[in-house]
Amino acid sequence: MIIFRQLIRIFKLPHRFDFATQNQDLQLKYIKMGFRRNPESVWHLIIFLSILLFPISNISPQTSQPEELEKVEMEELPPADEYYVDDSPLNQILKLFDEEDYARQKAFLEHKQKKIIAEAGGIKLTQGKYEQEIIHEYIARYMTRFGKESLYKILDDGEYYRLYVREELKKRNMPAILEYLPLVESEYKPMAKSRSGARGLWQFMENSMHPFLKKNEWFDERLDPWKSTSAALSKLQDNYKMFGDWPLAIGAYNCGAGAMRRALKNSPVKTFWYLSEHNLIPEETINYVPKLIAINEIAENGEEYKVELPKISETRHFADFDYATTSTKISLERLAQEIRLDYNTLKSLNTELIQEKTPPYKYQLRLPMGMKLAAQEAIQEIEDKD
Repeated sequence: MIIFRQLIRIFKLPHRFDFATQNQDLQLKYIKMGFRRNPESVWHLIIFLSILLFPISNISPQTSQPEELEKVEMEELPPADEYYVDDSPLNQILKLFDEEDYARQKAFLEHKQKKIIAEAGGIKLTQGKYEQEIIHEYIARYMTRFGKESLYKILDDGEYYRLYVREELKKRNMPAILEYLPLVESEYKPMAKSRSGARGLWQFMENSMHPFLKKNEWFDERLDPWKSTSAALSKLQDNYKMFGDWPLAIGAYNCGAGAMRRALKNSPVKTFWYLSEHNLIPEETINYVPKLIAINEIAENGEEYKVELPKISETRHFADFDYATTSTKISLERLAQEIRLDYNTLKSLNTELIQEKTPPYKYQLRLPMGMKLAAQEAIQEIEDKD
């Protein structure tokens, strides 16, 4: 493993490079990438292999020092709408991770005699062997160094939306664990997209939007974090009314209520964990619920797992808005200039506007609190000119 790490450093390969892969074309692609990035690496490789194969024997032995853990740097990612959330660092943790670090975390959990998790954010668990094992498997993966750094960054960056989701859950008397569901879905990125075509904070597919959300050539409400939160929680409530069990309701959010009903029809035991253990639901859904529970367990019991994750500031304002009415096409950039508001701020409040302009009919534009009067006057002037 140490040799592999040295090769990664020499060639400056990406963190996701996997020497264990059976795909030789992929290995060769990354090696070539390394040479292009760093042509002098061929000499570094020769020196490294010379030392490895022909060690200098007359060097006096030194007391071996414990290997220092290498800091994992978070890769800078492009804007959320330019890459698939499937490829995010957090999702890669579940596929490619430091084997040694993972083994240490698993040993740590086993030393704790695998705490029985009986409840997770308002959801009661069965405490069965399979259920507990798969949850602890994900806890171990998220507890790797890269996993903890990723969770910290995502939770910290997502605080603004976490606050809103938390308050909406309280209003609806829904389980607190659902605050972390957008982390599993999109890592709290309103513009996130998946390879399957899902979009937004809650990853709605077009065929699952009705009757909760709307989409046309001017806007896509899946991209509005506030509207999509309301829609997602309503859908989860509908699922719970249908199945009477939160793990089943959450699983159905992932695979669809129809698929979950069919699975239950073919199962002698009507629980999510039985369906999961016997592969009666899709693999993605099998992993979906335990991932959520593992993240909740770590985030809510940081001291116990010797990890510090960001806490929400209860005093932060998170959904204080004004609204102005438009009736013609108005560019967000032009309006921002007229009212001397940062363009990115105005855009971030109206992410559903896919053309970055208002539609040619009555529309409620979201604004920072206190900006309504100035915006309405500017809108009137623009509409009169046009």
